[in-house]
Amino acid sequence: MRRANPSLFPSLQARGIRRVQILSLRRSLSYVIQGMANIESLNLSGCYNLTDNGLGHAFVQEIGSLRALNLSLCKQITDSSLGRIAQYLKGLEVLELGGCSNITNTGLLLIAWGLQRLKSLNLRSCRHLSDVGIGHLAGMTRSAAEGCLGLEQLTLQDCQKLTDLSLKHISRGLTGLRLLNLSFCGGISDAGLLHLSHMGSLRSLNLRSCDNISDTGIMHLAMGSLRLSGLDVSFCDKVGDQSLAYIAQGLDGLKSLSLCSCHISDDGINRMVRQMHGLRTLNIGQCVRITDKGLELIAEHLSQLTGIDLYGCTRITKRGLERITQLPCLKVLNLGLWQMTDSEKVR
Repeated sequence: MRRANPSLFPSLQARGIRRVQILSLRRSLSYVIQGMANIESLNLSGCYNLTDNGLGHAFVQEIGSLRALNLSLCKQITDSSLGRIAQYLKGLEVLELGGCSNITNTGLLLIAWGLQRLKSLNLRSCRHLSDVGIGHLAGMTRSAAEGCLGLEQLTLQDCQKLTDLSLKHISRGLTGLRLLNLSFCGGISDAGLLHLSHMGSLRSLNLRSCDNISDTGIMHLAMGSLRLSGLDVSFCDKVGDQSLAYIAQGLDGLKSLSLCSCHISDDGINRMVRQMHGLRTLNIGQCVRITDKGLELIAEHLSQLTGIDLYGCTRITKRGLERITQLPCLKVLNLGLWQMTDSEKVR
């Protein structure tokens, strides 16, 4: 697309192409938009030279066909562009803004005002966002009208200013949410999980590297009315064996559980496995207290397991691995740093 080609877009349209990814934007974005009248998906991820001005020239009238827009790592984009998007792309269902670090709460207000059909929103590493912006999305402020109440997937990874108040907003307004990613959100705590514990639609919750989450927070989740199928609490160093007991008691429908680098032991595994027969994926890499006894318990009770991560589990031996590899459905086994001792090699 370095030079004008009048036959390019008619050719694409004749072939029914409606999904376009642009790796490097050298020409005007309006050149693309004008040439693709029925475009459904536009991926501009990593186009660093895309500016508000360039996007403004492209979106000058309603584009009713566009359903998905990816602006991840378009770092020059600001709230001004979100205003354009909210005005002209009202049919948008998926919006990716990961790494757009100049977006503020005002941008979320504009999204909440204009994008009523939005189902998936990625705000990873949007560092200026706070509880106020999440309140806009959840319809908790009068100026936001209804908010984006149809959201099913929300990624807030590494949004450092968010607190438990954001989780309160989410639980009250975004009641249809199925996937919530809060990984690396250091400002949320156990108290915030109490707000999430009654979100009956939620299926996947990512709390990876949330430093203030402990066994108490897992208790809140387990004692509520959640029906989670996926939970990630990896690198939460305050999560231990007691959490596994809570999970077995109230989150026994999990199909995927990630506990990498948590302070769990064979005792915790023993308290969990008898109730978790539907578990398909178990990630316990860098859990250095797990031994062959824990692996034997897993092999005995988790017969449906298809994948297990044992990276950096330094206390397991060939004996435990032999039991794990006998699991009938196992397809993925990650060992990483594990090494046989000299005595095992001799045997």
